[in-house]
Amino acid sequence: MVNEMAGTTRDPVDEMIELGGKTWKFVDTAGIRKRVHLQQGADYYASLRTAAAVEKAEVAVVLIDAADAISVQDQRIVTMAVEAGRALVLAFNKWDTLDEERRYYLEREIETELGQVTWAPRVNVSARTGRHMEKLVPAIEAALEGWETRVPTGRLNAFLGELVAAHPHPVRGGKQPRILFGTQAGTKPPRFVLFASGFIEAGYRRFIERRLREEFGFEGTPIHISVRVREKRGRKK
Repeated sequence: MVNEMAGTTRDPVDEMIELGGKTWKFVDTAGIRKRVHLQQGADYYASLRTAAAVEKAEVAVVLIDAADAISVQDQRIVTMAVEAGRALVLAFNKWDTLDEERRYYLEREIETELGQVTWAPRVNVSARTGRHMEKLVPAIEAALEGWETRVPTGRLNAFLGELVAAHPHPVRGGKQPRILFGTQAGTKPPRFVLFASGFIEAGYRRFIERRLREEFGFEGTPIHISVRVREKRGRKK
């Protein structure tokens, strides 16, 4: 983590670390080279082992070099964690080396390049000096709490009823699909199933996700929302 050369770690390394009065098992994953299309041999298999380590983890702490522009590769690793359904913490390393100008531009980059994970806790650290490393524990614990959160069915449907009444789905082709009810199918990460009278657009699903986060938290975790359409039953003859 402190070495200046990218890709100096090729195999995931397990290590038990004391932080915040607790023992945590960290897996220092293999460094993934930024130019993925040049990966060959050991680098290629290191990338596969990193993906496997992410799949087994509970929370992914993605370490980003704050001194450099946020890269496509940084975004790919974040996406890897989200698609694996892991809790997520963003740790910006070398924060102590940044001047005011770089901090300003980094904030803009975070808004544009990592806008899809605004729900992830963020910590600014220095792996070299250990500065602010103690802030990792509250961020990790918050992400895990969000990852394990379950909303009671009654409370969820009361929330959905109020939401749909105030902000109904747009009318498309003369039809307006309605959300009939919903349930939380699981946690780690939270998974919701909505039963509806018709197809629910992706934009409206994202709206529901935003409101779920506003109402119930879910800090540091992706949320999966699926929709099941209930067909109208034909009349009995």
